[in-house]
Amino acid sequence: MPPARPGHADPEPPFRSRTVRPPDGASGVEPGESWLSREVDAMAAAWSRGHRVLADEVIGRHPELDDESAVRLIYEEVSLRRDSGEDTSTSEIIRRYPRWKDELEVLLGCDRLLRPSSDMAVLPEVGEHLGPFYLRAELGRGASGRTFLASEPTLADRPVVLKVLSDDQEEHLSLARLQHTNIIPLFSEHTFPERGLRALCMPYLGGASLARILDALAPIPPADRRGRDIVHVLDRLQAAGPDPTPLDRPYRRGLEQVSYADAICWIGIRLADALHEAHTHGLVHMDVKPSNVLIASDGSPMLLDFHLACRPIRAGERFPERIGGTPGWMAPEHRAAMEAVTVGKPIPAPVDHRADLYALGLLLREALGGARGGGGGEDTGSIPLRRRNPEVGVGLADILARCLAERPSARYADAAALAEDLRRQLDHLPLKGVPNRPIERLRKLWRRRELWAVGRGAFLLSSVLIVAAVGLSAWTADLRRQDALADLRAARALCTAGRFADAEFAVRRGLERAAWFPGANRLAEELARLLRVAHRGQRAETLHRLADQVRFRYGVDPPRGSEAAALLRSVRSIWVDRDALLEPEPPSDEAAARLEDQIRTDLLELVATWAEVRVQMAPVGGEVEARREVLGVLEEARAAFGPIAAIGRLVRSLGGATDGGREPSLSESAPKSPLDRYDLGRSLLRAGRFQEAADQFRLGLDRRPQDFWPNFYLGLCEYRLKHFRAAESAFSIAIALAPARAEGYFNRALAAEGLGHADRAHRDYSRALELEPNLAAARLNRGILAYRSGRPAEAIGDLRRALQNTNDARIIGRIHYNLALAHQARGDRDSALASAEEAAATGDAEATALRDRLRAER
Repeated sequence: MPPARPGHADPEPPFRSRTVRPPDGASGVEPGESWLSREVDAMAAAWSRGHRVLADEVIGRHPELDDESAVRLIYEEVSLRRDSGEDTSTSEIIRRYPRWKDELEVLLGCDRLLRPSSDMAVLPEVGEHLGPFYLRAELGRGASGRTFLASEPTLADRPVVLKVLSDDQEEHLSLARLQHTNIIPLFSEHTFPERGLRALCMPYLGGASLARILDALAPIPPADRRGRDIVHVLDRLQAAGPDPTPLDRPYRRGLEQVSYADAICWIGIRLADALHEAHTHGLVHMDVKPSNVLIASDGSPMLLDFHLACRPIRAGERFPERIGGTPGWMAPEHRAAMEAVTVGKPIPAPVDHRADLYALGLLLREALGGARGGGGGEDTGSIPLRRRNPEVGVGLADILARCLAERPSARYADAAALAEDLRRQLDHLPLKGVPNRPIERLRKLWRRRELWAVGRGAFLLSSVLIVAAVGLSAWTADLRRQDALADLRAARALCTAGRFADAEFAVRRGLERAAWFPGANRLAEELARLLRVAHRGQRAETLHRLADQVRFRYGVDPPRGSEAAALLRSVRSIWVDRDALLEPEPPSDEAAARLEDQIRTDLLELVATWAEVRVQMAPVGGEVEARREVLGVLEEARAAFGPIAAIGRLVRSLGGATDGGREPSLSESAPKSPLDRYDLGRSLLRAGRFQEAADQFRLGLDRRPQDFWPNFYLGLCEYRLKHFRAAESAFSIAIALAPARAEGYFNRALAAEGLGHADRAHRDYSRALELEPNLAAARLNRGILAYRSGRPAEAIGDLRRALQNTNDARIIGRIHYNLALAHQARGDRDSALASAEEAAATGDAEATALRDRLRAER
């Protein structure tokens, strides 16, 4: 079967949330347990004959299965694979069956505990040698392994922490790339295959986790705590540990001399800096909580445990490669993502670095206000922080309130901005990310002048207080005015930079401040105008995401079925509300002009796609009505945007006219700008006129070679024309312009295949999957390459993963067909026949012939 078409993006996988048992007597399925026992026996019998029947094949034949039966089938597969000598790691099983992640973790965890010791890795004990390490003391243990204080005799007996795991456990090694003072570094990884073990070596820094310190401080009310209490508890816990010698470092002395609130604020600064380091490397920690923060024996805070760290998770993903978290320490969008994955639904909203900021806000709030009921969590209705601890300043409370905003867009833009505000709070300076309340500003000014005032004596102090009292009203009004002007400048800069959610926050803060001083009408009007700009910009971002999705997924072939119906509804709704996007006034600056061009291009893209799909989807007898509706919308587009070559061509193709019966003029049909060339090229591409489309894209690129989409679509044209070298070159330029987009690598891989360069194609498919692990077409094509290269086991792995990530019937048929070939290459005729039957059910002639041939050979 041919490889997946170019431009294809990841469709929705065929999983839905359901909990139903096999219907009694329906479709030959017997009631519950007897049916299940028969399937389990059949699996075991097939394995005894040398035919590997996997659980997903049985589940795929019976989509009505309830969760309990599915988990039992999966466990049977694990047992059969283990009995045949195969490795079966929990992480691999969960990656294949993410819908039942929680149930499988519990079941396989119990299985490890109950399995005879000969089947398990034997963890070492204190006093043993493990490779170059001597294990001195046990620091902790969990379900996945143990942590030891060890020494390295070959390196002057230096103390290290050794985390020992069974070799089927995964521990994220991403922190090996991170170099930061407040992130615990990873020295090395060691494997001991003869014992089934692996070990991670890290420095030993003494100290105790922040969770243990907060537990020890619990008897002291938060308002009565001092910074020195942290040091005293740290010393007490250190004394009870394996290395009781405390260190006298500036960090400890600093903690002893400040208030408790300032000490926690300083810890928050260090942790925010550490998170920023991780975020700049594309990692979200996903498990920020007190037990994952070490206060080292010298008093410095260290961020630990990156085993859940992952790349940012995009909305719409169903099976992200890594996702986890601790209940009670997750942002709302993180918790929603976990719930969605559990029931097999797509991720409802992005989970990115701002989820870590929320978790850090929870950590600091608990440290400052005491433990929450229920052991942590999103109890936003609990007692306000300053009521629990009056020693917490208004500014610090406002900082944490922004961290804990429900919407990610209302939180700090990044961890660096949070760290800066925490530093300004510690230095008694005005804050940048939250409003500076007048009384708080006065308090900070007084704190910065406190020593000077005391040195001058009571008389000068009295004079200052009198002057302050007389001028307080005017002074605070001026402060408000200056702050509001600063917000106005910040909002303008953020709008120019395209950071519209942050701009909205700055505008709303400025409007709040402007309400407190007289004569602010003009300032308030300008802020209100910027608020409209910010709202429009956010709508434009939503529009752009949809338009990009359409460009990638339907660049050549329009959507069909339910996808087409959903697209028609979305685009029609956007077009009806287009006035909220279109700016009646000319752009005021270059940034506004860029936004106008983007909105215009995106709307035209969606309208052109909508017009084609609307006509193709018209029911029998409804063609005339559909054509009339499309011509009406195209006339509205012409009125909104002026003469557009692509619109004129669409009108002519429908046999219609615009402007009260006037045929589109030559001026409307002839492209005048690079954008017109792009629009016309897209229309020609959809019509299958690839050479003409390529000519238009080239003409546009002569004037704007930096544009991504014309380069990308030029590559698609060249690929369809079988000019594979030219296609590869065009996609390489598109990759250079947008290196983080998986589709550029995917389509360049197709061109490399056309040139016969299988190694280059495999490399680009792999790079595409690094960027977009759920790109089913890339998994399918990489699996085909593996099969053709004589690696059927590798092919089966990719093809099965591809099945989990698509519900496109055409692609599912291709996957099953190639699975049949790969199973056949491994000598597994039963599995080959089962896959061939699935492929033949899609109506593919090649699959039908393969199925018939396999049946005849039985």
